[in-house]
Amino acid sequence: MNLRYRRILFVLWLFLVFGTSCSTPLQEVTYLNGIKTGLTYTNGPLPVEYRIRSNDQLYIRVISDDPLNAAFLNLAISQTNSGATGSSLELITYLVDEKGKIAYPQLGEIQVAGLTTGNLRDFIQVGVDKYLEGASVFVRLVNRTVTVLGEVKSPGQKIMVKNQLTIFEALGGAGDVTDYGNRKNVKLIREMPEGKLVVQLDLTDPDLILSPYFYILPHDLIYVEPSTKVYGAKNLSYSAPLSITASVISIGLLILNLFK
Repeated sequence: MNLRYRRILFVLWLFLVFGTSCSTPLQEVTYLNGIKTGLTYTNGPLPVEYRIRSNDQLYIRVISDDPLNAAFLNLAISQTNSGATGSSLELITYLVDEKGKIAYPQLGEIQVAGLTTGNLRDFIQVGVDKYLEGASVFVRLVNRTVTVLGEVKSPGQKIMVKNQLTIFEALGGAGDVTDYGNRKNVKLIREMPEGKLVVQLDLTDPDLILSPYFYILPHDLIYVEPSTKVYGAKNLSYSAPLSITASVISIGLLILNLFK
């Protein structure tokens, strides 16, 4: 083989390498890649129950057959917010201070940090029973949010609509990972009593459904790192390989004409 044809083959090889490097293998963009269908998987670890922390907003309400009798145990609701629901609940909530306490009517300061909402409800119920018979205490965490950042279509702070929210539901609420996101390297940052826990999640790994981090907790932060490859597999249409091949052949023919 003479030098001219060696040069031609080398140029063609370079174009083939370039064309194949522009796409991402399908297994790198497929969620739970290789998971078996038609099977019932045992439940993985359920999410730990959230524990109240400083700066949390708590909606606490004492419910009685006669609302007037329970009024002294509840925060006053203005006439404009007498039917407060949803986001307007923030106007009638208790803010947990830096020491992890709230000031509750008739019961004074209560150390709430580290308690679950169920623990706090039971504690307040004991105090309420001293004043009223047949009253019930309702406790709810108002600022139930998760923050999703990085290579997602709609980054930002999202409201958790239910207790058992999965990592996929959280990402779905942010519009899903973009074509430039690295699904094999998603960081989850969680506040723990001893500090901040950072774990790496691989969304393509079918074992993720058994992970203790499959479920999201309030105030979790999810960060999707960008992929090292500029173009994802979804950027290329089904006809892209044929287009690349045709381009390489055209360039090859052009080079042949140049060397004649």
